[in-house]
Amino acid sequence: MKNNFLKTATVCLAGIAVLFCITSCKKDFFEKKLYGIQDQAQTIKDEPTALTLVNGCYALADGTDWYSGPFERQMLECSTDDGWGGNDYQDRPTEIGSMAFTNVLNADNSYVRYLYEVLYQGVRNCNNTISVIPKAPINDGLKARIIGEAKFLRAYYYFELVKNYGDCVLYTDLPTSDQLIPRSPAKDVYAQIVVDLKEAAAALPEKDVYSAPDKGRASKGAALGMLAKAYLFMEDYPNAEATANLVIQSAKYSLLPNFGDLWKPDNPWSNESLFEIGYLPDTKFSTGTRATTMTWATSDGGWGWFGLTSNLENAFNNEGDTIRRGYTIVKEGQPVAGESRIFPAYNNQHTSGRHSRKLYVPVAERGGFYGNQPYNQIILRYAEVLLIYAEAAAFNAHNAEALTQLNTVRNRVNLPAKTGLSGDGLKTAIWNERRLEFAAERTYRWDDIRRIKVNGKKLISTLMGSAGTFVLYNTTQNTDPVETLPHRENRNKGIEFKEGINELWPIPRNVIQASGGKVTQNNGY
Repeated sequence: MKNNFLKTATVCLAGIAVLFCITSCKKDFFEKKLYGIQDQAQTIKDEPTALTLVNGCYALADGTDWYSGPFERQMLECSTDDGWGGNDYQDRPTEIGSMAFTNVLNADNSYVRYLYEVLYQGVRNCNNTISVIPKAPINDGLKARIIGEAKFLRAYYYFELVKNYGDCVLYTDLPTSDQLIPRSPAKDVYAQIVVDLKEAAAALPEKDVYSAPDKGRASKGAALGMLAKAYLFMEDYPNAEATANLVIQSAKYSLLPNFGDLWKPDNPWSNESLFEIGYLPDTKFSTGTRATTMTWATSDGGWGWFGLTSNLENAFNNEGDTIRRGYTIVKEGQPVAGESRIFPAYNNQHTSGRHSRKLYVPVAERGGFYGNQPYNQIILRYAEVLLIYAEAAAFNAHNAEALTQLNTVRNRVNLPAKTGLSGDGLKTAIWNERRLEFAAERTYRWDDIRRIKVNGKKLISTLMGSAGTFVLYNTTQNTDPVETLPHRENRNKGIEFKEGINELWPIPRNVIQASGGKVTQNNGY
């Protein structure tokens, strides 16, 4: 369950959300009765109902359950050199195959469809709010803030869509029942994301203006941070550097002195957090984040999915990065960083025996087994803003500025400063830093290896495929005692990666059918 200002979102969605779903399995979703905007506006009688409406925009930010957001994001992250699917005691060919780029990653894949649907449901709720609120009988200040929140979230949903599916069905109003909308080029989607985030930044207050019950709402800093990230992905490095610098110069955020404090369940909404999804655990109703349950070993009350690789652990060791390694990777049979406990082993029933420390909840603080964990999901944090700035500055040949912020992040974990770097060497150092800083968080590595280019080639194409360095590491060099055992998950995971195809997920078949063919499929699917 999301934090307190979201508790009424379900009522909102049931009572006043538009009954339009861009991903219905039949064409008749265009024929459903569409409640008029004016009728919806008349249901907004006061500030509480207006806030309930915008709360519905937040409700889809991490999916509606384990299978419609958290699971897919972890599947994507485990399609990289950082992760294994794990879970060696169940035969789940769709899940393991999707992470390995086999032919089960296709237009009929249920996870491909679930993520696509939930993101467009978020877009729908935001469009509804932006259309309705201008007519609501509430004060202009609150009206502007609510619209700003909805525009921030719409940008977030479209950012997730364009990163993972490419060209998008782009709409910013409430389509009428006879509209069939084709996909818009990715560049147009990014242009809309930029517009929304600029307008959100202009309308939203700073994070520290919100009172305690409203912690977690989108803020000016969150909008600017997300805008800087969008510019980075667009390869608009001057704007990425300048926008990230606005967040830095605001002095509203700072790195926590101790890296491990970021992952404490009792430390939500910290000074390092620009935007995060809050959860209220409830054992009776089995609410809370499912991400923890999915990643814990089965010997620790979890499902055993999404193990981490020895390749990632080697990257930490090569950098001498013991602090972040300890708070990223917990190994079966070894101590858990920050807790006086040995992580229980499960007789090599997971692909690597390495699990995510970032999604680990100390035993004394757990809410129960299935979900109901008191653990927020950080979407954007200040360390990323610093590394966005550093990367953009490096591309802009502002080497000293790039090194300053790169070393700010390294200093927090007691690593020596990088000096004398420029050009490709500086960029590589920043990309390596991103891998170590954000490993096992959301889809950071998945996003990075699909956008980073080395000698004109996307990094994912050098890691995966028959000649990929990650594939060759596992098949010819890896001596890890667990990873080299027979598992349901093949050691050559990634060998079936197809360049020019698997950088994106396919468009769900039901969407293409429902559009009458106006929505086209991605290349190769």
